[in-house]
Amino acid sequence: MTSFFRSSLFSAALAGGLTAQTAPKPAAPAHDHAPVALDQFVTSATPFKRNQVDLAQSTTVLAGRALLLKQQPTLGATLGGETGISDSYYGPGSSRPIVRGLDGERVRILENGLALLDASANSPDHAVAVEPFLVDRIEAVRGPAALLYGNAAVGGVVNVISHRIETELHEERVRGGAEVRHATGSGETARGGVLDVRLLGGRDHALVLHVDAFRREAGDINIPGPAESLRLRRAEIAEARAAGKPAPVFEGGTLPNSGLDAEGMASGVSWVTRNGFLGISRSGFNTDYGVPGHAHEGENEGGVRIRLRQRRNELQGEWRAPRATDLVQGVRLKFGRGDYRHSEIEPDGQVGTVFTNRGHDGRAEVLHGGAKGWNGAIGVQSGRNRFTADGEEAFLPNSTSRTDAVFAFEEATRGAVTWQAGARVERARVAADGHRARSDTDLSAALGAVWRVAPEWTLALSATQTRRAPNAQELFAEGPHAGTQSYEIGDDDLGTERSTGLELSLRRRVGEVTGAVSVFTNRFAGYIFEQPTGKVAVEHDGEWEFVDAEDPEASEHGGLPVFRTVQRDARFWGFEIEALWHLHEAPGSQFDVRFTADFVRAKEGGRPLPRLPEARAGIGLLWASAAWSFGLDYLHAFPQRQVAAYESNSDGYRLLGASASRVLKLGALETEAFLRATNLSDREARPHTSYLKDLAPLPGRSLTAGVRFSF
Repeated sequence: MTSFFRSSLFSAALAGGLTAQTAPKPAAPAHDHAPVALDQFVTSATPFKRNQVDLAQSTTVLAGRALLLKQQPTLGATLGGETGISDSYYGPGSSRPIVRGLDGERVRILENGLALLDASANSPDHAVAVEPFLVDRIEAVRGPAALLYGNAAVGGVVNVISHRIETELHEERVRGGAEVRHATGSGETARGGVLDVRLLGGRDHALVLHVDAFRREAGDINIPGPAESLRLRRAEIAEARAAGKPAPVFEGGTLPNSGLDAEGMASGVSWVTRNGFLGISRSGFNTDYGVPGHAHEGENEGGVRIRLRQRRNELQGEWRAPRATDLVQGVRLKFGRGDYRHSEIEPDGQVGTVFTNRGHDGRAEVLHGGAKGWNGAIGVQSGRNRFTADGEEAFLPNSTSRTDAVFAFEEATRGAVTWQAGARVERARVAADGHRARSDTDLSAALGAVWRVAPEWTLALSATQTRRAPNAQELFAEGPHAGTQSYEIGDDDLGTERSTGLELSLRRRVGEVTGAVSVFTNRFAGYIFEQPTGKVAVEHDGEWEFVDAEDPEASEHGGLPVFRTVQRDARFWGFEIEALWHLHEAPGSQFDVRFTADFVRAKEGGRPLPRLPEARAGIGLLWASAAWSFGLDYLHAFPQRQVAAYESNSDGYRLLGASASRVLKLGALETEAFLRATNLSDREARPHTSYLKDLAPLPGRSLTAGVRFSF
């Protein structure tokens, strides 16, 4: 049984759902396991499975019941409320995680440790090509994770882990489960299931077949009021009056063109032994979603929709040494190939622009040990992808990108201190049609220490130096970009982006209060970002002309603000707090309070960088027994007044949620029914990180009800 269909600890909904396990186990009564925050295993931060408190970097894991209750149609929305993580909300169909204020390619999104090979980093209206519905768990590494996954991963890594290739030898001949849920806020219905069958084998080996499938359908979401913000409504009313026209009518209640349909299917087969496995899988993901607040010039009916298709093949294998004293502890191999395509469908049904991304990503690691208190890994990684854009809004030339890297990670324990160090040498090459090819070879390195101050206290410090080569979009963009409603201009003379990151974290693993307090800073030399020029691009007979923003022609012809890619020195800094207070624990029940807060600031030349996440604080309550759980959570987002040039302030907002679940066991069949209410007070919420904050608020009040079965 995959952990997707297993119940986790009842405290997981408030403790962050950190119940990742290599071999999922059945749910246990709440009183059998003390609700300990930050005490779960992570596989994405180092080459070895490590407890969260034993890592130099901060991590987040969603699994089990926490993932069940927080699951949304997009990866960004699913993770957006976690400490240090926000999202680029572009409607219910598209949202990408933002980690500590960094987004795009600086946050590497992976599936089973391999690149997704989609187009989500190129534009906020491009969806991440993975659905949270049928995944085992989601692991996020906050802070630089460039050593294992690429020099671009300055902000962190989000690794979506599925169970399509069996990795462990289990006794059950047949395992599986199913789930169905319905949400009132959009009329959403989602259903799916998994099945693992042991086809043949003996005590020490087995051939395991896996199949899974899901479908999700949702209409336009309910919102508390008009889609347009008060600031935008006032501006449009003033503009209409100045032109002698009647004031526009702003309808509310639903967000037009925000519905979606998604479906996926996968199969895999794996040969598993006690010392390793070898398996292959193939998966398909389709989604068709609306882009709210987005209509092309002169087209106000219907809005644009995106039709996304991806096919993915994976090969994974691992050999583990039979003895802990062996010098070579294991060998791992991963290879993935993706075929991605999405089409932007105009309101009249015609295909406007088509984006494709085809390529592969592969890595191999050799784990070593054999000496007391010391182990490590060396590895190689290679990837290549061909990105194309064809149509009216092809603001990027067709390009081919390739990366080749070698990396090493070492860990040594001396007394109460564990040292973690590593380095990565990466060669990146970008070649775009009509432009000269570019190659960069860069070195990234990191050093961390984890000090067990006392049995219950841990102090972690990490320092990372990274170098990132500019990508094809930063180098070669030229033209109107509908997703950001701007005219983008790249710069093929950009230099390497260099950053130095520091993080200090104090963690308490056991006791009446557990959790962590972290502070971090990241200094960039040559930070690459899009800067507004103050000009507006206006189209005349297929040609673009740049005029001043105050020019009447700019508003008359619906011009696009012009952004140019530049490099400036910049600094990010902030803090994060996670605390779990165990107020009550008895043989049959427990009651916990969780407090979270995060804050990030970023400036270049004394000016804030654009779309920085607002400061947030939250509190949650959870009571749980062996069969029941009840939770209440409250999130307060503070107003964002630290804004970049040509960027408006954002008001704060408050979100109130609640949940309840009931577990029943009938022999080998386990049933869990759940309810989850979001935005109970039906408040308007417009995150500052969203390009559509003035056009598309977060969903209003909604109740999700569902049931899942496992055997």
